[in-house]
Amino acid sequence: MPADIPDDVKKQLMNDPKVQKALQEQAAKTGKDAMAALQDPEVQKMIMDTCKEKFPEYASQAQAKIKEFCNDPEVQAAAKKYASMAGAYVMQAGGALVAQIEQGPAGVRFLCFLASCFSLANGILKLISISRITSEPVKYVLSLYQVLFSVTTMLFEAPPEYIAKVSGLSGYQDLLMEKCKFLSETIGRGGFYIFQGTLWLCFASVAWRVGFWALLGFLRVCQCHPQA
Repeated sequence: MPADIPDDVKKQLMNDPKVQKALQEQAAKTGKDAMAALQDPEVQKMIMDTCKEKFPEYASQAQAKIKEFCNDPEVQAAAKKYASMAGAYVMQAGGALVAQIEQGPAGVRFLCFLASCFSLANGILKLISISRITSEPVKYVLSLYQVLFSVTTMLFEAPPEYIAKVSGLSGYQDLLMEKCKFLSETIGRGGFYIFQGTLWLCFASVAWRVGFWALLGFLRVCQCHPQA
């Protein structure tokens, strides 16, 4: 009976970029969690091929015990970590650019995206009233900020593969990834959403939006503290 694959070999296999990419693509394509992605034949084949390439002495064990390998708690924990990072692949004439964005539960992402759509629409409606430039210049500028922040939120909560298809949007997102890296992390975006909520304090008639954005920010921050 084939011997077990050592833990350090398992760790190195899961840290391999090709294995991580296979996990990310499968999770993004099917919308399933890391456990389901691990059971995909293509992902398992990539794990076995990587083992054959890097650790040929354990290739037979990997092939015979691939199911056991994928059910290992440490392997599943690593898969969950990498599957939560959705890769946005932007193909340009000069090559491929990969942006890693930490994602959370689909339900929270949808709420954040929906809230940003309403926020964007509200901001645009306020900007249409040109007379506010002179009557309420501060609030007019804040509306400009809210439009920009709403678009930013939509970029980071929308499926990365959709954003990657629009060069202008993906370029702006890549700039943010470089200059505002905290937006690629759930806790960073959580703080950003709470900040957006405080900006709405300037509009007395939309106090409910403050609480809603604060709630979204709280949910994002909580994702960084998994339950035991």
